[in-house]
Amino acid sequence: MVKRDGGGGNYDRQEQGRRKRTRVSHDTSVFVGNLDYNTKWQSLKDHMRKAGNVDNADIFTLDDGRPKGFALVVYQHPKEASRAIRELHDSELDGRSIFVREWKAQDSPDYGRAHRSDEHNADSDGSQLYVGNLSYEASWQDLKDFFRQCGDVEHADVIEGPNGEKKGFGIVRFSNRKDANFAIRRFDGFEWKGRKMEVRMDQQQQQGGRRGDREQSMDTHGGGGGGG
Repeated sequence: MVKRDGGGGNYDRQEQGRRKRTRVSHDTSVFVGNLDYNTKWQSLKDHMRKAGNVDNADIFTLDDGRPKGFALVVYQHPKEASRAIRELHDSELDGRSIFVREWKAQDSPDYGRAHRSDEHNADSDGSQLYVGNLSYEASWQDLKDFFRQCGDVEHADVIEGPNGEKKGFGIVRFSNRKDANFAIRRFDGFEWKGRKMEVRMDQQQQQGGRRGDREQSMDTHGGGGGGG
């Protein structure tokens, strides 16, 4: 389960219901990524107010309370959300250049459980990426959460050797080519967890290898993680 941090403090049931209804309106909601892990919802809300009236700001966290580095911000009007994307994308908050784009249905933590594709049915459609020079501290869940800033991530693996030691690279598979290409433009050469990542199309997938064959190959190399 994924928890949310923030939202604007205490509010009664009527206000809570209004906010829940507002969240599903994609034309007033934006996705904010690359947040500093110390950023609080109030700081985020204050920053996003530069584009208009903010109804709600939710920073997503794991069950243990650790922030996932991205958030949902809901404005009162669609024009304010559009302005935030235009003017606050790549703006600085708490020392980080944040990423602002439209909110998509697949950004919801519950979306993957309800709409997950068959893990063994992916083909060579250019939606799978190789991610190199990874920090050895990065888990497959960290990798998946980080790349969700660019779209719907179906699967992520951090590759391990036979002895369980991480090999410093992984794979990320998006649900579509457009999001995968955007991730390359956004994160190739980007510094994450102290290392500059190499992000490119997965050549093995481009050569026509089936997902099942790849998973079997990865198992022989100690494939790490899940990502379902």
